[in-house]
Formats: sequence, structure tokens, C-alpha cells
Amino acid sequence: MPALGFLTLLRALLAYIRDHVSADGAWWILGLNGTLLIPLIFSVFFYPTEVLIGVGVAFVLTVAALVVNRIVRTRLHRARVNQSRSLVSGL
Repeated sequence: MPALGFLTLLRALLAYIRDHVSADGAWWILGLNGTLLIPLIFSVFFYPTEVLIGVGVAFVLTVAALVVNRIVRTRLHRARVNQSRSLVSGL
């Protein structure tokens, strides 16, 4: 049996982390994003085709990144399965 209980260790760890976390949270990040979004919204009125092209490019890049991520994860999973099968069959 350990000298300190699990809950005591967990409370000590959380108390240590609490000292390093800001109390205001991430609200300032949301505010900054909102501030940066306002010029983009206004630019839609003056440059609608350019903004539409930019949004389309961002969408295509996002989808491409997700597809590449899916392909890499699938190939890594297959490699692990094949490796484990070869290890089992070698026994």
C-alpha cells in the first residue's frame, strides 16, 4: 500500500497545474478571432469574387489535409496489422 493515497497525489498535481493556468481562460483568443473576422466580412462587400475564391481554396486545402491524414492513418494501421500478423505467424 502506498504511503500517499491516489486522491492525495491527484489533488497535489492539480494544485500545481492550477498555478500555471490563466484564470481568464481563452476568451481573449475568441475576441481576437472576432476582431480579425470583421475585416474579412467587410471585404466580402467590396471583393466578393476574391473572397469566394479564397474561401474555396481554404476549403479545398482543408479537405485535402483531411484526406491525406486519413490515408496515412489507414496505411499505418495496415502496416501495424501486417507486422503483428507476421510476428504471430513466426511463432
